[in-house]
Amino acid sequence: MKNDNTVCNTPPEILAPAGDIDALIGAIKGGADAVYFGVTDLNARKGAKNFSVDDLEETIDLLHSHGIKAFLALNIPVKQNELQHALDVVDKAYSLGIDAIILQDLGLLSILHRSNPDLALHASTQMTVHTIEGVNFIANAGAVRVIVSRELEVREIEDIVKNSDVEIEIFVHGALCYSYSGKCLFSSFINDRSANRGACAQPCRRPYVFVVNGRSVNEKITGRFPISCAELCTLSEIGDIVKTGVKSLKIEGRMKRPEYVTESSQAYKQVVEAFCGSEELSEDGVKEFEKDLAKLFYRGFTKGFVLGDRDVAHPKYSSSYGVFLGKISKVKDFRYTTSITLTLGEDIRLKDGVGIHTKVGVLGSAVNKLFDADGEEIKEANKGDTVTLEISSKTGKAVSVGNEVYLTTDQRLLERLQRTRKQGLPVSIEVDASVDEVLKVRVSSASFSAEFVDDFVVQKAQKAPMSKDKIVEVMEKLGDTSFEAKDVDVNINGEIFIPMGVLTNARRQAADMLLEKILASYRREEKHPKLSDMAHFCDDTAAVGSEINVPLLSVEVKNSGALFDAVECGADIVYLPISKFSELLSEEYAEMFRDVKETVEIVVLAPRISHEAELNALVPMFETVKEEGLRIACYTLGQVELARKMSIPFVVQKEFNTFNSYTSDEFYRAGAFRVTLSSELNMDEMKDVADDISCRGKSHQLEAVAHGRELMLITEHDLLKPLIDNGITIEGSEVLLVDSKSDEYPVKRVGERTLIYDSMVIEMLDHVDKFEECGIDVIRLDLSLYGKKDVQEITSAYRRVMDGKDAVIYSKRGSDFTSGHYFKGV
Repeated sequence: MKNDNTVCNTPPEILAPAGDIDALIGAIKGGADAVYFGVTDLNARKGAKNFSVDDLEETIDLLHSHGIKAFLALNIPVKQNELQHALDVVDKAYSLGIDAIILQDLGLLSILHRSNPDLALHASTQMTVHTIEGVNFIANAGAVRVIVSRELEVREIEDIVKNSDVEIEIFVHGALCYSYSGKCLFSSFINDRSANRGACAQPCRRPYVFVVNGRSVNEKITGRFPISCAELCTLSEIGDIVKTGVKSLKIEGRMKRPEYVTESSQAYKQVVEAFCGSEELSEDGVKEFEKDLAKLFYRGFTKGFVLGDRDVAHPKYSSSYGVFLGKISKVKDFRYTTSITLTLGEDIRLKDGVGIHTKVGVLGSAVNKLFDADGEEIKEANKGDTVTLEISSKTGKAVSVGNEVYLTTDQRLLERLQRTRKQGLPVSIEVDASVDEVLKVRVSSASFSAEFVDDFVVQKAQKAPMSKDKIVEVMEKLGDTSFEAKDVDVNINGEIFIPMGVLTNARRQAADMLLEKILASYRREEKHPKLSDMAHFCDDTAAVGSEINVPLLSVEVKNSGALFDAVECGADIVYLPISKFSELLSEEYAEMFRDVKETVEIVVLAPRISHEAELNALVPMFETVKEEGLRIACYTLGQVELARKMSIPFVVQKEFNTFNSYTSDEFYRAGAFRVTLSSELNMDEMKDVADDISCRGKSHQLEAVAHGRELMLITEHDLLKPLIDNGITIEGSEVLLVDSKSDEYPVKRVGERTLIYDSMVIEMLDHVDKFEECGIDVIRLDLSLYGKKDVQEITSAYRRVMDGKDAVIYSKRGSDFTSGHYFKGV
């Protein structure tokens, strides 16, 4: 890799993951500049061991003692009844010197920005920020750093860096979410395990088949795991990312083993420093790093959207399967074992692990015995050798000639990484030793210095005087500390003698004093915040405490014809996609539109995702919407910021994962007149939000979805491209993704993006009164996938029930119905 000093004077931070103390030590060994970790269940990796609140002091101190920053990941939407606990956890971390809190919840971010203005707040990638406007919005809310969406390309990131005043962080390695982060409900609705809340069951890693217009598609075209992503690995082109000016390079992996954390941190640290410094790093060196990373975790590598790789899926396998070792040329079965012969593509040795790709899947085994081409038993073999491996008979029953074999566990690599020493904080040591004067030892880091003055008076040597080299040798022995001596300066006056124990003690005392100073510099006073004392910071114009009216009925439709059907059947509010907005102004609908908008609220739905170029293209349409006196429904923070700047009243969609009243109020303050609550809340939790909203009034409403097929995820990956390329599907085709339980998930293509919907439909016709009881102002029907007849029937049914009459929905359309999370939650 060629260095380029013109683009990075200071290398970006390497930010490593830690799911437990062993992984945290692994990050220290790897030379990470910062480490992020979670506490209890308040983070987006509940599957990791995580740290307890009682672990915080030891964890933060350990990182700080090595000169590494500590970031607490509290990156989930926080329920109303969890806010106090979240404040307590942050307060504890704050007092112990945490360097930053990573947040998804806008309400919690707002509280912390006002209560702890000196605490660095980082906006999680779960906020789905992917535009300059989105960055600006969250920066104004108090974030000093934004982790932007993984779907951005380097040119987009560079543009954001140049046009924003906050730090930008991006993911450069590890597992990819198939969906835009923060926009996935797949696990939540099929497993009751919320990905947004850190409990993802990874349904994207499961096998699916496509059914197009009722016919199954051959798995050879789509792969067995069509929505499983490869692992992100940007190492070979990291220079292009560094050149964007990002502040931090983040490695995913809070559920990965310590050796993975060590190797990934070390690899990116060395490659980035080589790019930014004066040293050259060969392409072969980078490839060796990639190979070692693959041995630790591999399900195919992709350079990701960031480096222009649009096909991030790896549909052949969904689990880690290692580095290719060779193809089986011979199989021999014995009573208790099986032997396989192959020519090696990598070095191997006894007790390494292999994965064999058989007809029944990937089967693993340890290498129990190893033989060379002459049948002699050996302990290791090299790339290019033809060898025979003895594996378990259980695995051996399924293997056959031609099966691919992969190296899944490289014991030598693991042992090397386990032996790696923790990298110490560089310090300078000065020793003053003069005959008849007290011994002085000073230890200094870049920012602090501590001097220990011993009671011991340096003696005149009776025999051979103590050499400077001997003192240096003793001073450099900092292995029992978090420090590493970069230089030792010894000032000797006269022929001296100092007992070894005295020197060792002086060094230890000085190091302890320095560590105490360093750790003390991070400490802050606990504030013991009480949520009950927190103001909601409403605008003075807010109609606080105003009477709430009987709920209104809103209907989301797919085109202008459906809009008028919904109005005719009793809708008070209609949502129409912005792509269909021009239809209303056409000659066919213009007159009807003028009449309807006088009595019915029409809200134009912005696109679900808008990158910078797309957001800019929306400006003239937003202006027309404003001129027509209509409103906008926003899905992204960039759209919110655009609507705010243009003074267009807007609706906040449920995709913002609004879980508490403080998040609602922040959106109201920004110009929202209606906030749609997350569909992951239950009725009691929605009531908690409604009861506590301070900016509530006639001009500020809460909305919840009572009917519709939930959008599970939206991805930048063009899932249907292979089907289109093979002529299997065309525009208008019904495409279903079908799982092993025969559940059918509708798939839609918008441009080159993919939308996957739930197999079931939320239907709350018999529970409409529950929404009113918990304080919901607007009950929404999402009928965006429905035709004319269904829009009419479903809208009419809900209108009747809301008017106190009986109603039944007859058209089930072959769908299964559910009440979603409204009576259980996540």
